[in-house]
Amino acid sequence: MTSPQEQLTQLSSLPDSAIVSIAVAALHDGVSEKTVRRSYPIVKISNRRYGVRVGYLRDRKAAA
Repeated sequence: MTSPQEQLTQLSSLPDSAIVSIAVAALHDGVSEKTVRRSYPIVKISNRRYGVRVGYLRDRKAAA
């Protein structure tokens, strides 16, 4: 299993439809995981895991 920092370096090679963990999304935008859980559109990955679509992170970065 790769760490969130390693996953962040691979973010540019992922398609917009890919889902990354909340930890990776927080690192990408420089906010806390709690902020991501409260403010971002969350996608359910499995029973207890949630994430954010890469396309949303890219659109959010482009708008800023």
